Amino acid sequence: LVTMWKTMLECHRNQCRIISEAKNIDFIADGAISSDSHMRVTVRLELEMLNWISSFYVWIATQKGYIKALNSWLLKCIHYEPEETPDGPVPFSPGRVGAPPVFVVCNRWSQAIYDISEKEVIDAMRTFSVLVLQQWQRHSAAQRGRLGSRYSPKDVERGIKALQKDEQKILKAWDALNKKVVFLPVEGGLSSVNQIVQQSRPAPLGGLKASLKQIFDAMAKFAETSLKAYEELDLNTELDRITREREKVS
Repeated sequence: LVTMWKTMLECHRNQCRIISEAKNIDFIADGAISSDSHMRVTVRLELEMLNWISSFYVWIATQKGYIKALNSWLLKCIHYEPEETPDGPVPFSPGRVGAPPVFVVCNRWSQAIYDISEKEVIDAMRTFSVLVLQQWQRHSAAQRGRLGSRYSPKDVERGIKALQKDEQKILKAWDALNKKVVFLPVEGGLSSVNQIVQQSRPAPLGGLKASLKQIFDAMAKFAETSLKAYEELDLNTELDRITREREKVS
């Protein structure tokens, strides 16, 4: 896990650097002609972003759930009487009651992983997703206007249905995500893209580039915090091992 987080930290720092050096991201997005291909790419980007948020959330929640379940199961094997002091009960420690090393490691692991919050990463991802959605919304409105002025009624109907189909895909993905990570306080599902945009917090100044960089900044910070936690866990485990070896010798 230490190696994994080292690699991820390096990757996210590189991503931050690349995004910082990138030019014309917002100009290209704002100035792009809302063609069918551009609209399809925007929808695809939005769906990929929502899937990324969902996958990241599930990945972290699964790790936390796993170690919590493992630690809870191990603690059931320990007979523990809370020690009272004038300052209150002494915090529980498997090591203090003479539990085997695996109990100590799992308890520390559980405490460490629950001290790491993924909220900043998910919030940054959501902000970018809303910005992409706003882009689609603007281009969709522009395309509807062109359909009405340039095409036959049959082509207009076909174009409107395609836009409605894309909107339903987006709403379905947001609904599914909202059931895992409650972003929007809605009951009975989302009814429109406009509802998502209106109920989301205002996006920061700077547009898509600044928002994308914010994601990788948050990811780098999350990876760095996780790396430090696992390095500390490894260090404490090694120090405990050395202490036990010395006690055997003495």
